[in-house]
Amino acid sequence: FEVATTEGRTPIKQDEKKGVLREFKKGDIFFNYGCFPRTWEDPRHVSADTGYPGDNDPLDVIEVGDGPLPMGSTTPVKVLGSLELIDEGETDHKIIAIRATDPRAASINSVADLERSHPGLTARLVDWLKMYKTSDGKGVNQLANDERPTSAREAETIIAECEARWKSLVANPSGYPAFWTP
Repeated sequence: FEVATTEGRTPIKQDEKKGVLREFKKGDIFFNYGCFPRTWEDPRHVSADTGYPGDNDPLDVIEVGDGPLPMGSTTPVKVLGSLELIDEGETDHKIIAIRATDPRAASINSVADLERSHPGLTARLVDWLKMYKTSDGKGVNQLANDERPTSAREAETIIAECEARWKSLVANPSGYPAFWTP
């Protein structure tokens, strides 16, 4: 499911590619997948880290707390870091976070802490992000930064930059008339 950025009020709905409902066949997703509202990965901005422009979507978040969250829920999270996916020639940041109410949130402050708590989780995230489109016949995705997660501070900077780009888009939406803005 995705935020339908070109539809009024941007509903959450099953994504389509060329009129066909999109589904991932890579296996069960072992994390919650969502986005940070009021953020935008601007396709006019080329990331210094990846060398590619933004993907024209809200900023993605991978929430690694205990169990599934209800679809469409708004959930406060603690940012731990990010992975910088290069997806079909676009930068698609994946912010790694844990929900604030998770019992482990008080002791997990970084991806390194998460890895100590759940050995191998970072490698599983990297593998899933690289491989999830291969079952559709597409190539392996690439990750910037030698596939290493950023720090929580660097991820917070990415969030702030994408929030500023969203505010700029809302203030002057004429550059992207298909992108629905309030």
